[in-house]
Amino acid sequence: MTKQQIRLAVFLVMFLVPEILWSPVGNLVFDFFQRTNNVEIFRPNFLTVSDNINLLLYVVCFQFIGILGSTIITIKANVASLPKLILVSMMTIVLLVTGFVLYVVFSLRHGIGF
Repeated sequence: MTKQQIRLAVFLVMFLVPEILWSPVGNLVFDFFQRTNNVEIFRPNFLTVSDNINLLLYVVCFQFIGILGSTIITIKANVASLPKLILVSMMTIVLLVTGFVLYVVFSLRHGIGF
């Protein structure tokens, strides 16, 4: 494996392992799209408890750095243009969703108050 492949694997693991174990981005996106006042959690875990908001912020930030690094390495990779375009566009969508979740978690870490 080359250095670039190792870096890509490390950055992908930074995003995928927390998402597989706890699904913080999936939970928040699922909660965001529910249209009821009685919100159900997609996958209950310790990150969904309001006391662990700083840990949730750390995990989502870790995931954001992982998908950002993966996207940058994929852009620099020497692969065919069509697969690269499809992969980079999918990773950019995931990057934008993760960035939105990071913004929401960071903005609401002290609770909702005026």
